[in-house]
Amino acid sequence: MTTTALTPSVPLVSTGGADGVVGSTSFNRRNHIPLAPRRERLITAGITIGAIALFVTAVTFLNLDLSTFVARMANFPNVARRFIAFDPSMLVSGLEQLAVSFGLGVAGLVLGGAVAFVLAFLAADNTAPVPALAHVIKGGVSIIRAIPSLILILMIVASIGIGPTSGVVGLMLSSIGYLTKAFISTIEEQNPATMEALKATGASWLQIMIEGILPAVLTGFTAWIAIRLESSVSESISLGVIGAGGIGQLLGRALRQHNHSGITTLVLIIFVAMFALELIMKHFKEKIR
Repeated sequence: MTTTALTPSVPLVSTGGADGVVGSTSFNRRNHIPLAPRRERLITAGITIGAIALFVTAVTFLNLDLSTFVARMANFPNVARRFIAFDPSMLVSGLEQLAVSFGLGVAGLVLGGAVAFVLAFLAADNTAPVPALAHVIKGGVSIIRAIPSLILILMIVASIGIGPTSGVVGLMLSSIGYLTKAFISTIEEQNPATMEALKATGASWLQIMIEGILPAVLTGFTAWIAIRLESSVSESISLGVIGAGGIGQLLGRALRQHNHSGITTLVLIIFVAMFALELIMKHFKEKIR
């Protein structure tokens, strides 16, 4: 009798190929596909190193006293305890001045929006009747946008004095800068075929704007105004601290008097009001889409 030795079968392992099974480490290294090209990785590394260097330079230039900051952190519980208070007597005056701030924001928005509406049609590339005038308008709007609202209001306060009028004028200029640019971009996105068709019928520039462009951009304009309303009211509160009136002025007075409970009460009123306004504007923007 002949005995045959049985040899255990060894499974064959593919070393790679169309089935995607890799059998060796060397194959992985040879066929490694980088997630990003080398040039992009170098650019990313350069930007990261530059940002870190800029941060270190800024901290060094400011000469921050971190040791004093850390030492004073021990006082934080005592300071926080003072702010955990509520002053019901501030509610009535706070709500009254909140209405003033809201009025400042709306007044500045309406006046600025009306001016921006006209300027946008005169400055948009596809609707400008006088190209030279369009360049002048865009240049002026760029200057207004480059100046922060706080600086604008300080310039106006120096000219006409402290009060709500300064706040309205400052917010109006800020709204003109914001809305003119936004309206121009909306107008320039329109299909030129509509204008060409109206021109072919002999329509005047004003007729083309009213009957051709305005219906198409009205929804976009409304959305931009809704967005700007939140910013305008927020800015009116901030500008009140420097004398424009409203709840910001009341808050500034409480800060100077170290009235901690009054500060907390006013901050809560502002928070609830701005949160409610944001929800309303969000619902409104969803409706007009």
